[in-house]
This record gives sequence, structure tokens and C-alpha cells, in this order.
Amino acid sequence: MADLITVARPYAEALYGLAKESGQEQAWADALQALAAMIADVQAQAFLTDPERADAEKVSLLTAVPVAVDAKAWRAFLALLIHNDRWPATAEIGTLFADAMRRAEGVVDVLVTSAVALDAGQKTAVQSALERRFTGHKVAFREAVDAALIGGLVIHTGDLTIDASVRGQVQQLARTLRS
Repeated sequence: MADLITVARPYAEALYGLAKESGQEQAWADALQALAAMIADVQAQAFLTDPERADAEKVSLLTAVPVAVDAKAWRAFLALLIHNDRWPATAEIGTLFADAMRRAEGVVDVLVTSAVALDAGQKTAVQSALERRFTGHKVAFREAVDAALIGGLVIHTGDLTIDASVRGQVQQLARTLRS
């Protein structure tokens, strides 16, 4: 997954820049979402991985996705994905593009994973700490429960992960003792 995100990031950033210039951020986000849905189809994947198919055929298949963006730019993007064999990263490109849109709106998506469900007071405390950490941004707080953490929290946003869990501390101690 990390490899796909690394591959997807330059595409997402370039597309976001193009979309922002034209004022079509949402149209491009919708187009990427529709493309990811098409590529998730097993038959589409079989077609795209078929070595007997020419790149032009693969691009033609993907241009069948109805989009409300500049047709020339869309076709060039699809041709680039096919030529560089980056089409498997389409979902990640869409996710990173949506993240860029949210950041531009001043919103930071944060996933907080805890060993047990947080109560209202704990959620408020974590939300406040995150808002202080990301000054000037609104924090979109999502939570998950993972009993394997034993205790504490793992906070994940974009490229930043803060592991303040008991499991993380035990793993760090084990790494330290092995060195």
C-alpha cells in the first residue's frame, strides 16, 4: 500500500494543480472516483493486464468513463497512467487528490485508533489536542477500535502517524533490546 501511495502522490499533486487552475477540483475528484470504480471491476483489470492489448485500446476503454472535465486533459492523463503502468494506483490517486482538496479547505482528516471505544470526554480531549497540533485547520475526527493496541492511541493523518499505544511501546522496547 505504501508503494502505491508513493507512486500515486505525484499524479495526484499534478492533477490537483491542473484542477485548481481550471477551478474544476470537484469535477476532477468525481472523475477519479468514477475511474477507480471502473478499474475495480475484475473484467476491466483483466483487460488492462492483457499483454495482447495495445495501450490505445486500454486508453479507449478508460475514456468510456463519463466525466465532466476537459476531454483532452483527461485522455492525456489516462494515456500517461497506461503508458507508465500506473493504473493500479488510481484509487490512491483519487484519495490523495481528495486529501489535497480537504487541505486546501483547511480540513485535516485524522483517524484515531484506540484499544477501547473513547467516551465523550476523551474524544473532546483528543479533538482539542489535535486542533492545537494542527493550528489553523479544522480537524475531521474519525475513530476506530483495535483491541490489539492493548492501551493508548494511534493517530494517523496523511504521512504522519503518532503511535502512543502500549503495543507500539512494547515493540519499540523489543527493537531497542535487539540492537
